[in-house]
Amino acid sequence: MYWIQTGALLVGTVFAWTTAVVDFLRFYEAEGTLFKINDCLYPNPVTTSCFYGAIAFAVALVWAISLVKKEGEVRAKSEKYLVGFLVAGTIFAWTSFGRLVYNFYTALPGAGVGCSGVPAASPFVTPCFFGSMLFFIALVVSFITLAKEAKSEAPVI
Repeated sequence: MYWIQTGALLVGTVFAWTTAVVDFLRFYEAEGTLFKINDCLYPNPVTTSCFYGAIAFAVALVWAISLVKKEGEVRAKSEKYLVGFLVAGTIFAWTSFGRLVYNFYTALPGAGVGCSGVPAASPFVTPCFFGSMLFFIALVVSFITLAKEAKSEAPVI
């Protein structure tokens, strides 16, 4: 299960960082700098939840890789902390997506934009939605991993 967990987080990390890099490139092409924050055509990626989600995915991935090498009680305890981190990340991701949905549907007709400041046909086709789903999937896998770990360490009576 630890390898599945690591795989899910690897997919999320690659997706999130691909999105962040594309956002940085788009921003740099439009603004000619990475240091401008106000009055921008697109939001500076360091001000978006996508960027912080990418960081969270990378932290969770490194954490999951370290769990593969651990054993016993140390691994179970660290897995519990990872689950807590993924709960927080999932809440952050879905809150960001909820805000995006609200902004999308309260915008003027045809003015709905995604999390990267790019026009979108629906909030459900944005990287924010897919990142939220990937965080949720990683959380579910982590819960299953934790449950299997607890079951395997339970004393047999």
